[in-house]
Amino acid sequence: MHNSDQVKKGMVIVIILSIFLLAFLVLKPIIIPIIFGLLFAYIFGPVYKKLHSIIKRKSLSAFLIVIGFIILVGVPIVYIVPNLVNQTFETYMKFQNLNVAEILGNLMESGITSSLAKNIDNIVGQIFSSFLNQFTDILVNLPSLMLHFAVFLFTFFFAVRDGEKLRENVSSLSPFSKHMEIKIMNEFRGITNAIVFGQMLIGVIQGLALGAGLFFLGVPNILTLTFIACIVSIIPLVGSWTVWLPVGVFMLIEGQIWQGAFLLLYGALFVSTIDNFLRPYILSKQSRLPVALSIIGTVGGLYLFGIAGILLGPLILAYVLIIIEFYQEGKLRELFEK
Repeated sequence: MHNSDQVKKGMVIVIILSIFLLAFLVLKPIIIPIIFGLLFAYIFGPVYKKLHSIIKRKSLSAFLIVIGFIILVGVPIVYIVPNLVNQTFETYMKFQNLNVAEILGNLMESGITSSLAKNIDNIVGQIFSSFLNQFTDILVNLPSLMLHFAVFLFTFFFAVRDGEKLRENVSSLSPFSKHMEIKIMNEFRGITNAIVFGQMLIGVIQGLALGAGLFFLGVPNILTLTFIACIVSIIPLVGSWTVWLPVGVFMLIEGQIWQGAFLLLYGALFVSTIDNFLRPYILSKQSRLPVALSIIGTVGGLYLFGIAGILLGPLILAYVLIIIEFYQEGKLRELFEK
C-alpha cells in the first residue's frame, strides 16, 4: 500500500511537471509580446487610472487606452515606413556615388585613404544589407508579426484593466515575506522606470530633437537619419553623436560651412546634453543604472531578443543585480521569512 501511494505521488508529480512543460512550450513562441504587453500595461497604468476615474467603467477605459495606443503607434508607422525605406535606398545610392577616397585624401595622407575608403564602403554596405534583410524578414513574417501584435494587444488590454487583480494574484503566489515583497517591488519599479523612461524615452527625445535640427537645415533623407538617431540614442555610450558628427563633418567638406558648424554645435551643446536636463525630472537619482550594466544588457539583449533586447536585456540584468545585492547584504534569507 505504501509503495502504491509513492507510485501515485510520483505519477502526479510527473503529470504536473508535464503540464507546466507543455504550458511553457505553448507560451514560448509568444512570450516576448506577452512581456511587452505587461510592460506597456505598467507604463500606461497611471493614464488608465485617470481615465477610469472619469469614465468609471474598467473595460471601456482599457479599450480606449488600447485604441489610443494603436493610433499613436499605427499612424506614424503607416506614414513613416514606406518613406523610411525609400530614403534609405536614396541615402545608400548617394553614398555609392561619393568618391570616399578623394574626400579622405583631402583630409589625410594618401597612403591609407584607399584602404580606409574600402573599409568604409564595406561597413556602409553591411549596414544597408542588414537593414534590407531585416525589412525582407518583416515582409516574409508579416502574418506571424500580426499574430504577435494581436497577442500584445490582448495582453495589454487585460493587464491594464485587471492590473490590481493581477498584482494581488502574483502576491498571493509569492513565497516572499510581505516586507521583502514590497521592498523588491519598489526596487523593480525603480529599475524599470530607469530603463523605460531614463534610457528609452530620453533616447527617443534626443533622436527627435536631432531630427528637428536636421529639418531646420534642410538635410535630405531626414526620416532615415532621425530613425537611426532615435535607435542609437537609446544605446548607452553610442548616442546621437554617431549621426550628427559625420553629417556635420560631411556638410563642412561639401562647403556648407555655416550649416555644418551649426549642426556640430547644436548636436554637442544641445542634443547630447538633453538627458542632463530631462533625467532629474523623469527619474530620481537613486534609479540611475550603472553604465556598464546598461551596455552589457543592451548588447546581449540584442543578440538574444533582437530589437526588443534593447529594453529586455538591461531589465533582466538589473533584476539579477537586485537579487545579488540582497545576497551581499545578507538579506537573502529574509526573502522567505513571513
